[in-house]
Amino acid sequence: MKPILESINVAVDTSLKIESYANENHCASAGWHVHPEYEMVYVKNGSGILRIGSQKKAYSNGVLVFLGGNIPHADFGNRDHVDNLEIVIQFKKEFLEEKLKIFPELGKINALIRKSKQGLVFGPEVHNRLGPDFERFGDLDHQGKLINLLSILNHLSRETSYEPLFDNFALDNFKKDDIKRLEEIFEYVNEHYSGTISLVEISTQLGLTSNSFCRFFKKMTQRTFIDFVNEFRINKALEFFNTNNTLITEVMYQSGFNDPSYFSRQFKKYQGTTPSTYLKRKYGNLLLQDTLL
Repeated sequence: MKPILESINVAVDTSLKIESYANENHCASAGWHVHPEYEMVYVKNGSGILRIGSQKKAYSNGVLVFLGGNIPHADFGNRDHVDNLEIVIQFKKEFLEEKLKIFPELGKINALIRKSKQGLVFGPEVHNRLGPDFERFGDLDHQGKLINLLSILNHLSRETSYEPLFDNFALDNFKKDDIKRLEEIFEYVNEHYSGTISLVEISTQLGLTSNSFCRFFKKMTQRTFIDFVNEFRINKALEFFNTNNTLITEVMYQSGFNDPSYFSRQFKKYQGTTPSTYLKRKYGNLLLQDTLL
């Protein structure tokens, strides 16, 4: 089955996207998907099957995986234990391939990054030893998370207890030009989500007509462009809400919406609740300073 290309929404004030999923709240699934970003996944415990590229690999008592970009894979988590935890760290290729490589001191880490394009599954001893470092991410600010990640990469770069899943991996399901074109679309949305998203502008930038652009996007992602943009903007709204911003109207404009009722409908579509209800659940009886349905 052809993987769906996934857009990774990395916040504007960080190089990383780090998500923690406890067993009870990790019910969503991205299915069989692929993205240009690098990904490191720590699953605390339980058993499951890794489905990465053409490989299937069973694991027990958790797993630690590091994947280079553009390697198709399914979700890694499991629901075996009540206390299970999954930490997913994603970073754009520019962060690893351009920013880190300028430091000669990071030679071992850069070698690890190159190896990750083979898909690396680390041994149980490495998984157990680095577990506390992964579980620490939830208590750190952006700077602390970056330092913690570099520390983890440093440890992994010195390990020999890992299994590469591929000699080399090539994404044969998509042409390189198509992947590059889709990356340009994701970057365009990331840069313009708070203002006007011009279908004509992005189509022209890619050398396509508007109709050809819409067909291309649907073929590559299995969804419409407007659906993708709306979900991206709602994820940005969540990001703003989660930084203690409780002004719904302000967040609505910051995330690129102009109509309160449309914003509320889209928020409910993707989050299952309205913005005001979401904030009441998050902040308890905090008095909201404006209202929306």
